[in-house]
Amino acid sequence: MEKQSYYFLILLIGFAICIGIFWFQFNNDVTTFMIVNATEIEEGESFKGALIDSYGQAVKNKTITYHKPGYQMGTLVTTQTDENGEFFIENAEYLQDAPNENWYGDFTYAGDGKYQGCTYEKNVTVIHN
Repeated sequence: MEKQSYYFLILLIGFAICIGIFWFQFNNDVTTFMIVNATEIEEGESFKGALIDSYGQAVKNKTITYHKPGYQMGTLVTTQTDENGEFFIENAEYLQDAPNENWYGDFTYAGDGKYQGCTYEKNVTVIHN
């Protein structure tokens, strides 16, 4: 074989290794993040959030846990992401007798084999209207 053929073969093998590494990283232990479209809403309104991976793709059909007004800190409720990676919280509750508990927060995705877990660290405050 000619010298140029060896260089081409080495480049081709290197390219195949790079593609293999990228494919492995794309499909295993991908980091995720969460966004929520509001920080303050009125009682009875709705808000939504999204679970997205580090490649900008929606993370579909995953369970999100969160703190809801009136629930003690140890009690979390769940929701599911849809086909677009979005989750919806409808009809926000406001508790008259517990003004310090009127927030939604601690949005957490636990992760699975393909995706790493993540937490949205801010709260969505509910205002009495």
